Amino acid sequence: MLLLFDVGNTHTVAGITKDGKDFMKWRLSTHRFETEDELFVMLKTLLDNTGITSSEIDSVVIASVVPSVNYIFHRFCGKYLGVKNFWVEACDGLGIKWNVKNPSEIGADRVANVIGAADICEDAIIVDSGTAITVDVLMSNSYEGGAILPGLMTAAYSLFEKTAKLPQVDLHTPGNCVGKDTAENIRIGIVKGTAHALNGLVEEVKRCFSDEPKIFLTGGQSKILEKLVRYDIKDPDLTLKGMYRYWQKKCTSCL
Repeated sequence: MLLLFDVGNTHTVAGITKDGKDFMKWRLSTHRFETEDELFVMLKTLLDNTGITSSEIDSVVIASVVPSVNYIFHRFCGKYLGVKNFWVEACDGLGIKWNVKNPSEIGADRVANVIGAADICEDAIIVDSGTAITVDVLMSNSYEGGAILPGLMTAAYSLFEKTAKLPQVDLHTPGNCVGKDTAENIRIGIVKGTAHALNGLVEEVKRCFSDEPKIFLTGGQSKILEKLVRYDIKDPDLTLKGMYRYWQKKCTSCL
């Protein structure tokens, strides 16, 4: 049994899998736990409802973009599980060439997404919508880089915090292109504006590489964008699948 932690700036997705295809998963607030003991209590409570015990976990895979909480996961694995843990990073032995200036700067979630997409095709553009929206480009199993945009809620919070009269609104897919009130104006500007930006970026990448890659859509906020952005494959578990494949490849390379 493999335990995976996809540690994001806002939420942490904890997943359990045997085969890397089917996942039992939970979304936790990343900053809700401040010690390894709190993390254990939360996880044990969740596992108790499934009948799975911590003794059934053989390895842990962690993809973290929040360095300030990494020590919690280090201590948790050592204190409560006593199993080997793998930290996702861009490195050799994964079957992918990292054709960027500093591979070590690539976010662990982006590395996992690329590995997950590479399992399906050699040419891919991955759009991951979370606290930040990332666009990653894989061509002929070579990671060529990408782009980073503010996430939908990040953009909304920024407007709310930096303006005196604009309200904080909930975000959903707007049906109009012209708003009749302030809340609708904000939704159209943020959601549709972001969708048009993503569609434009993807088309420019396709022209740049003169290829027809498969477009993947994933991430916690992807439901808001799915009716507005063009994609071939929507997979909410792409990051976890990539983390599983990372673990497989690292274990194989150690043999």
